[in-house]
Amino acid sequence: MSAFDTKYLIAKTFIDLCEESSIRKVSISDIIKKTGKNRKTFYYHFVDKNSLIMWIFRYDLGKKLKERFPESMLVYEEPSDDSKSAFPYYILKKSGVRSLNHSAFFECFASVLEDRRRFYNQALLENGPQSLRNYLYDLYLPAMVNDINIILANRYLPEENIQFLAEFYTCAFLYYFIRKIDQPSVKHLVSNVYPFGNIIHSSLEMEIKQAQMRRNL
Repeated sequence: MSAFDTKYLIAKTFIDLCEESSIRKVSISDIIKKTGKNRKTFYYHFVDKNSLIMWIFRYDLGKKLKERFPESMLVYEEPSDDSKSAFPYYILKKSGVRSLNHSAFFECFASVLEDRRRFYNQALLENGPQSLRNYLYDLYLPAMVNDINIILANRYLPEENIQFLAEFYTCAFLYYFIRKIDQPSVKHLVSNVYPFGNIIHSSLEMEIKQAQMRRNL
């Protein structure tokens, strides 16, 4: 069995166990008992349950992105020993010289959460330093900084302003989904993305344009 197959078996087993119980209650002992693997094998592939949850999310999202977008549009982390870096986590879709349209990405992101809604709802409720929600913030903050620099297109904006915008909009997009996935009245996360699917980047463009106009006064 390849390293990927072992990871996938552990991940699938964990998800199945969480359907029967909950993320908090499922232990590593439960996982290794169900898979027939030993504890050493689990820790060879995953540091703990949090790292397993992160791997599951990256696998689910990466698979969805690869199905939806051409390889030339996919965004990866720098290659590393971390197996998650093999999965795309974002896209880059220009709609003009200083415009980005990532509405389809947010639709994919919502779709991933919806496919395993109970599982990801439990995972995103956790707020510890190694939780999925904090991992996602650290993952997407640099991506948002890069998007802002693309929208700027060599125009000037103070670094502290770039950082503020990146932090604000990263939090906005993540918290929106974290809140919606925990609302039983919201039946379909994907349908809630539209008609404002590109609001993050259209709003960024507007704020940057206004900042440039104020600077030129």
